[in-house]
Amino acid sequence: MEGVFTHIKSFDYFKTDNYSKLLAFLESEFDVYIMGHSCGLSDRTLLSTIFEHENCRKIKIFYHDNAENYRKTTYEISRHFTDKALMRERVLPITQCKPMPQSKMED
Repeated sequence: MEGVFTHIKSFDYFKTDNYSKLLAFLESEFDVYIMGHSCGLSDRTLLSTIFEHENCRKIKIFYHDNAENYRKTTYEISRHFTDKALMRERVLPITQCKPMPQSKMED
C-alpha cells in the first residue's frame, strides 16, 4: 500500500518548508501570473490554496501564442475553484492578458 503514495505530490510538500513559506506569503494581498504552467490537476492542492485564498486579487494568464491556449488554461484553472463566481472575478479577460514572449531559435 505504501508504494501507492510514492507519486502523489502532496506528500512531497513535507520534504521542505517551502509550503509553510508559501502559506506565510499568502497572508498579504497578491496577484497570480501564470506563465507556461498548464495548471493541471496534478497541482490541485497547491493551486486551489492559492487561487481561492482570500488575499488573491487577480489571476493574469500569459498565454502561449494564441487565444486557444488562453482558453485551455482557463479551463484548467476552473478545475481548482469550488466557487465559480469567485473564479470569474479573479481571472482577467484575455483583453487584459498578453501572449508570453517567445525567443526565436536561429538555424
